[in-house]
Amino acid sequence: MNYFQYKRMLRHLCVFFFSFVFICYAQETKLSQSEIEELKSNVSATAQKSKTIVNSFTQLKHIDFLSNDIESSGDLYFKAPNIIKWSYTKPYDYSVIFKDKKLYINDSGKKSDVNLASNKVFKKLNDLIAKSVSGDMLDENQFSMNFYKNTLGYIAKLSPNDPTLQKMFNQIILTFDIEVFLVSQVKLVESSGDYTLINFKNKSVNQPISDAVFAH
Repeated sequence: MNYFQYKRMLRHLCVFFFSFVFICYAQETKLSQSEIEELKSNVSATAQKSKTIVNSFTQLKHIDFLSNDIESSGDLYFKAPNIIKWSYTKPYDYSVIFKDKKLYINDSGKKSDVNLASNKVFKKLNDLIAKSVSGDMLDENQFSMNFYKNTLGYIAKLSPNDPTLQKMFNQIILTFDIEVFLVSQVKLVESSGDYTLINFKNKSVNQPISDAVFAH
């Protein structure tokens, strides 16, 4: 894998966390400590019960020097504890699979793989992606956190404490569905101010996923 392929792969992985325009004008109310503990408990319980998740997603990538945001969409497949496939179908075919401590890439038929055990950045991304999909990433050892609620749901604003994650993201904003406590939207803010948004929809939980979906 050459330098440009490596950079492209990192770029695709870094945008995995993330919908159409995040509604910033929605009134946010800060949660009390008792509300925070209740939210964490509900999110953790839901994550533990979610053995499989299938979502469609739409993604918007904002880069300040570009006149138009980059839009894409596809499907996400998650199988506990940490098997994940991101399958982009628009504007082109591109997929990545995290499985068996490896990252498998299929770029419109061109296949490659990366050993996660030998790459600290990709290993951190794998852990972060798995936990963000299930919602089970409200860990005060890894993040400084603030919690809010609005008409969209519950919002967790996470600032990474881990040096590796700090190099990639300045802040991660998770929106949880107000009824089922699964992640419905993610915003990743980079230190440059660029950001990525992903909106999850058509969620299916605990339905069988064929092994063929994760074949490479």
